Amino acid sequence: MNAQRKGRLSELLRGESGQVLQWAALSMVGLIGLCGLTIDGGRAYVAHSQMQNYANAAALAAAWQVYDSNSTASVTNTATSYSASSGDKNYTSNGGAVTTTVSLKCLNSLLPSGSKCITGSPNNAVVVKQTVTVPMTFMKLFGVSQLSVTSTATASMQGASQPWNVAIILDATGSMGTTDSNCSGVTEFQCATNGIEALLAAVNPCPIGVATCTASSSNFHVALFSFPAVSTATVGYDYDCSYNTPYYTIYPLPIPGATSYPATTYTSGSGRSLQSFTSTYEITYGASDADANGFLSNYYSTSASNHLNSSSSIVKAVSGCMSPIQSAGWGTGAIQGAYSGGITYYAGAVYAAQSALIAEKTLYPKAKNAIIFLSDGQANLVTSTGDFPTSFTPSPSGSADYLLTSTGYYPSATDECQQAILAAQAATTAGTTVFGVAYGSEQTGCSSGSGATDTTLIATGHNQSFSSVSQLTPCMTIENMASSLGSFYSDWNQSGSGLDNTCVDNSHSVVSLQDIFLSIASNFTTPRLLPNSAT
Repeated sequence: MNAQRKGRLSELLRGESGQVLQWAALSMVGLIGLCGLTIDGGRAYVAHSQMQNYANAAALAAAWQVYDSNSTASVTNTATSYSASSGDKNYTSNGGAVTTTVSLKCLNSLLPSGSKCITGSPNNAVVVKQTVTVPMTFMKLFGVSQLSVTSTATASMQGASQPWNVAIILDATGSMGTTDSNCSGVTEFQCATNGIEALLAAVNPCPIGVATCTASSSNFHVALFSFPAVSTATVGYDYDCSYNTPYYTIYPLPIPGATSYPATTYTSGSGRSLQSFTSTYEITYGASDADANGFLSNYYSTSASNHLNSSSSIVKAVSGCMSPIQSAGWGTGAIQGAYSGGITYYAGAVYAAQSALIAEKTLYPKAKNAIIFLSDGQANLVTSTGDFPTSFTPSPSGSADYLLTSTGYYPSATDECQQAILAAQAATTAGTTVFGVAYGSEQTGCSSGSGATDTTLIATGHNQSFSSVSQLTPCMTIENMASSLGSFYSDWNQSGSGLDNTCVDNSHSVVSLQDIFLSIASNFTTPRLLPNSAT
């Protein structure tokens, strides 16, 4: 039987009648299939490439809104507006019906070293997926009428840094030594410095493509300030971990509108008790690796697991050298001093930071300026006749004992919260973006022992009107210090008593200091695409 079949096949192949037509028919089917696969496959490839570009654009456009309070709605609306779906910016009439889905996620790779995403962690990346159905032409002959094409893009804001000069003002008063059980049981001060570390690690100061990153070629320059101020003779203890105790002072009152921030020398007392002090609010003042204005750009390391250069003065300060004022047992890096009244005074530190930023902008004119102000409240500067200075160098306007006046205008021990608001608003007017961070703000604190309670309301509410209230609160103060509600943050979940639980930030989804600083960092960077497989 098999031999008989082979014979017939042999005859058929040897026969000349109709042979060309048979082979042509068979070849045409194959050629049509190959052409169809090439043409329709090419259409699918082009569609995928276009969808990928649109997905990338949508993810990059929405990345900056990941930290917003209405994150899902805000990010989704922005991403879809840049998608290729009908009615959106990248829609094309011949592109087919595109379906866009947007989701948010927390990626461990974007968190500081040692931190992991857990249930309830804020999102730090956006994922955009676009799907389109591509109709087939030739492939219909083989039963394939359409092909579904999907492109996905993942983006975050931890990309290249933009040109910024940033002054961080950190509350270093004794109340910051309180333990915060909602921040892994560390002190408020350590929780705050951990947040600063997170910000520094998230902002690589080196521009893309720069082989050797120097201060002059860096995009990001940062300085650390604190209040109360520290004597210039001991301020280095806060960043060299020398186990000596810096000596704090309260009177280095910079002149508003100054174009640079020099250290202030003042003389206090008389006779044998006459003493002179030179002090500064700027912790990085005089650091060997800082520039003439106390700003640094050497804090970043690509090789370190936490991306921080342990040799940088600002990294050493926030990584353990510096700690808040202690009432006893001063400890390493603590600040000590002798003063009979309250010591928390915001306005001077704000004017100091703004003056230093003005000077820094002359070095880097293309950079924007920003102040990050963090405090837990209690503006309570109180003076006594044994403490106030008798002379200043450089000399501010007014009498030497102006801190004892009740004018309510800087510098004064009356209406201190309003003076802080005016100082910050002046910085905003000068072009500086002020970020205000209320860390466990207390229900009261805008008052002094002399009875001043910020009731004259000489300052106008900037973000929240307070013209009808009888007394300002720390939360309202920091909110109105911020340049906008978008630059105001609050960690109102801090543990402790007497806290203002109504001090809620309605503009962002983040409530812990580490996440707040990561959110602030997103303002200083550009969005970047990530591998879709990133975890």
